[in-house]
Formats: sequence, structure tokens, C-alpha cells
Amino acid sequence: MATAMAMATVMATAMVPMVLERWRRASGAERPPAIVRDVLDAAASSERWARLSASSVGIALTCLTLPAQAEKWQIVPTIAVNETLTNNVFLDSSNPTSDLVTAITPGISIDGKSGRANLRLTYGLTQNLYARESSSNNRQNALTAIGTLEAIEDWLFIDATGTISQQYLSAFGKVSPSTANIDNNRTETSSYSISPYIKGRSLFSTEYLLKYTASTTSSKSNLASDTTTNQWLGRIAGITPLTAVTWSLDASRVSTDYSSPFSRDRDDTRYGVTLAYRFSPQLQVSVTGGRETTNLVSLQDETHGDSGFGLVWTPSSRTKLEASTTRRFFGNSYQVAFSHRMPKSLVSYIASRNVSYQPQGVGNTGQGSNYDAYYAIIAASNPGLAPDAIRAQVIQVLQDRGVPADGTVVNGFLTNRPTLQELQQLSLAMLGVRNTVTLTATQSEQQPLGVLNGATDDFSLSNRTQQRGVGLVWGHKLTGFSSLSMSLNAQRSIGFTAGSPETKTQGAYVLFTTRLSPQASANVTARRVISDNSGGSGLVNTGYTESALTGGLSYRF
Repeated sequence: MATAMAMATVMATAMVPMVLERWRRASGAERPPAIVRDVLDAAASSERWARLSASSVGIALTCLTLPAQAEKWQIVPTIAVNETLTNNVFLDSSNPTSDLVTAITPGISIDGKSGRANLRLTYGLTQNLYARESSSNNRQNALTAIGTLEAIEDWLFIDATGTISQQYLSAFGKVSPSTANIDNNRTETSSYSISPYIKGRSLFSTEYLLKYTASTTSSKSNLASDTTTNQWLGRIAGITPLTAVTWSLDASRVSTDYSSPFSRDRDDTRYGVTLAYRFSPQLQVSVTGGRETTNLVSLQDETHGDSGFGLVWTPSSRTKLEASTTRRFFGNSYQVAFSHRMPKSLVSYIASRNVSYQPQGVGNTGQGSNYDAYYAIIAASNPGLAPDAIRAQVIQVLQDRGVPADGTVVNGFLTNRPTLQELQQLSLAMLGVRNTVTLTATQSEQQPLGVLNGATDDFSLSNRTQQRGVGLVWGHKLTGFSSLSMSLNAQRSIGFTAGSPETKTQGAYVLFTTRLSPQASANVTARRVISDNSGGSGLVNTGYTESALTGGLSYRF
């Protein structure tokens, strides 16, 4: 661990004067703002980086963006009003309560681009008002933001992200069909990160990267631990006299602090070397070797050897397979990604086994799995189309067919410690003239890394938890302004310890949407959800049934 930290500190110390010198050349200013100097000086010390507050780094990012001139900014305020009539607002198994829920959501979306900076942000604040259960009135935030700044041309970059979302506390608790339902198994969770990094090319065509990421995650529930993570990543890569052979040296360190009194801080440091050989333009293989020092499973640091191999196979422009496996302290880790594209459809499969610190939804700033699939289909069918034009077509397809941008069918849950996660996901997307079909199947297994004495969570009930989910969405374009979509989904959570709980949730949804004007749209949704809970001696029954009808209006200013 000390070796990797020393490498990172030496690299950072050497790079800071270069950053300051390049700032002078790029901006013409003798010295950058004080807060920027503080951030850069802190890079020379890993301890100072760990103490550096997210707000200080955020101020530095703001100062650095000041010289950037916006070339294209789209700022769109929005307002949405939804009325939901449900026969079980509390999702109760024995005493269902009907209610009429009014949800008012003002929001804003920002899509900005300049020569050296870009920002994509969507934010909404929902006020839920309950006609009968007014004491349950609540507000919910939703945020997805990602920004990138090229502070010094082709060398110094800063990435920043922010998300606010609803996350589940337990895999065996209620799975809520809507944020209008009152569910004590769900909590608002915020995640923010900032990543300054340098990358470039030095002598002999050697590429280098040095990146630091500070992130923080917090929730409104005291059942979930807040976390703060500091991560260093360094990489040097180059070629050899044999043009088919490439090499890289990699080093990383992850430190995670937990706020729970039952949790402890975790550290993991890795460094190694990779050699790759390209047999042909279609096939490349690689071997890796290195060392890993960690306290993820023990109170003291343990050092283990790493070794593995990988391949990248691209038999055609429509098919690609990437796979790698590494022997680590917990056994074999692996990463597999396969995709095959046909003229109007895409099949993809991913599988992984690795350490996880948070569920997938926390900190996720992607556009969604369905968005990504249709982007790939449309981009391949229109090779000369600009990215912005492709994006506009994808959004139009999703809106015209009533298809959600995200096809997630397994929600995950918050944990108070790192876990070993095995994930598999198979997805299919088909795009027709008037119809679309998306199918997603996911399986996720998690087990804790290390023991927490006194902690009460899902792993207190079962040392291994499995979640399976499947979702099918059919979207049909009725007219140039209206669409009809139907979706079916099912999710199952089980434990592998005798007497552990099992939860099953199934839902059916019908959605009608129509555009009233270029800025206004309306929708009507009907749903039926059935949830069943069994096992888990002494646990509260979380099964329920619910039927609901929702009508909504939205307007983009």
C-alpha cells in the first residue's frame, strides 16, 4: 500500500509545477485564483487531498470555468402536474388505504456546450399532496448532472457529477411502483463527485494519466451509512519495437470512510503491469500481473498477488466481445461485455464479478439502458449523422413510443459495507417504423466483505442475497402525436440462509401519451401490482396488492 501511495504522491508532486506553468501560458495570468492554487498544492500530499472538502473543489471548478465562453446552451424550465388515484397508498398488506395524490414538479434542464466545457443537468422538485393522508405530504428531489471542463487544452481536465435519487434500504422490503406511494423502505440519496486529472503523451509515444476522485454519498435514513471515497488512479502506457505489442503500468488506491458506528474504514491498493498482443485487427489478447493490499475482509492489511488475462474480439463492425478475468483476494473477478447489432435491433450481454461500494443507481449519470440501445441502432443506421442529431432522434423515438429511457429491472439496495457482487444482464431492443420492443433480464448476487459486529441489515438475515428481474416494454406510435405502451415486469429477492425472507413483485402497466402542442403533453397510466413476502421468521409481512390510475400534464417553457 505504501508503495502505491508513494508513487501517486511523487507523480502528483512532479505534476503540480507543470499545471501552474501551463495555466500561465493558457490564461496569460501570472497566478491562478487562490482556491485553485490550494487544490493544486494539495495534490502534492495524499493526506491533504483526503481532507480537501468537496465544496472547495467545487469552487475551484467554478473559477476554472470562468474563462470558458458558452457556444451553445439550452436552458429549459419545465412544470408537470400528476394526479394519482390509488387503492393502497401505504402499500399495506392488511389495511389498504385509498387516496388521491397530487404531484407538482417544477424542474429545469440544462444542456450546455462550449469549446472546452460542457454540462448536462436535469433537476426536479416534486411536492406530493395527499387528499386524505395530509400528514404524509412530502417533497422529493431528483437530480442528474454531469460536467466536464478542459481547464488546460489537451492536458488538465475536471469532471464533476451529482445525483439525487430514491434508493431502497432492503432487498426484502417493499418495492414501490411509484414515488407517490408512501414507502418506508425507500430513502432520498445524494451522491456528488469531482475528478481533476491530467493526461497526455510524452517521449517515445508514451501516454500517461493521473486522476484523483473525491466522492460523497448520503441518505435521509439513519439505517444507511453515509460514505466518503477518495480514489487515486495512475496509468502509463506505450508501445514496443514490435508494433503488435503494447504495455501499461497501472496503480490505484481507494479509501472509503463510513459514518455508521458499526462500520469501519476500508482501503484497497493495487498496482500491476499489462502486456497486450494484437494478432489481427479483429483480435487482441492481454496478460496482467501485480499486487493488491487491502483490509476489505480483515482488520489488518493483507497483500495478495494478482494475475489474469483478457481478450478483445471484433469479428465485424456489428459484433464485439470484451472479456477479462483476474485472480484476486476474493477469488476470480471477471468482466464480460458482448453486443451484436442487426439493422434495426441490438442484443447485448454483460457479466461481472467485482467489489461494489454502492448500488448501481447511486451516482449513475447515464441516460438509461434503453436510451443507449436505441442510440447505437440509430447511429449505425446513420453513419454521417452528428451526435446531437442522433440524440434528438433517440429522444423522439422514446417519447413517440412511450418507452422509458431507463430499463432497470433490479433496483439494488444501500449497504453499510463493501460487497462482492456478481451481475448478469441480457437486453434486447428492436426498432420498427411504428413499434418498439425492449426486453431486459438481470440477476445480481451480493455477499458482504468482512463482518460488522452489531450491525442490522440484509446480511444479518442472509449472508448471500440474490435479486432477479425481468422487464418487457412494447411501444406503439398511434399517430404523429399519440402513443400507447404496455409493460410487464417482475422482481424477486431471496436469501440463501435457512429461514431468510423472499420477496416477489409483479407489475403490469398501460400508458397513453399525447402531445397537445410543441411544448405541452398529457398522459394517462393504469397499473396493477402484486407483491408477496414469505420466509423470514419474525419479519413484518411486506406483501401487498395495488391498483392505480394516473393522469398528468407537462409543459416545457
